[in-house]
Amino acid sequence: MEAAEKAQAQAVADEVRRRRQQRGWTLDVAAARLGVSRRLLAQLEAGQANPSLSTLLSVAAGFDISLVELLAGGDKPSITLQADNASAPVLWNGPNGGEGRLLVGSDPLELWQWTLAAGDDRTSDAHRSGSREVILVTAGAVTVSVGSAEPVVVRRGQSALFRADEPHSYRNDGRAPASFVLAVHEPSGHLVGGVA
Repeated sequence: MEAAEKAQAQAVADEVRRRRQQRGWTLDVAAARLGVSRRLLAQLEAGQANPSLSTLLSVAAGFDISLVELLAGGDKPSITLQADNASAPVLWNGPNGGEGRLLVGSDPLELWQWTLAAGDDRTSDAHRSGSREVILVTAGAVTVSVGSAEPVVVRRGQSALFRADEPHSYRNDGRAPASFVLAVHEPSGHLVGGVA
């Protein structure tokens, strides 16, 4: 791991351990509540894991917090500046070379920068009840699917707002990379299905 990745892994390790201990959960109890294996949880807490975005989202949901809260740890300053978006953490890598970077965020809001290589597809489980996402396509075209609704193609220069409390996905059906900015609003304290 590079220095920035090690620092991020250690920050996640510290926050996961702090929140687990704060609740008085053993590793076994925490693993069951967070939806991960005991082994992966131990690796996370040791800063030795390189968790996927899905794993991080599952851990955050298990603690009933947002992804931003999990990654931020302590209190955030009044203004958070991401001075170089290229140095923001990459939390998703597509099979064809795409990536998703969490630029900035503070519960309940996140701002992401995504690139989908040709053929890349990012599928997401439903977020908390009341969650919304906004997409602004800056290059190419992105096919957005939400629940059982018909997919919608959002082209360069177009934006879309949709419910993120249903399973949803982003797909690049083109031959060139597609890029977009994504804002996620995920209210706290309302887990999917109302389960705590």
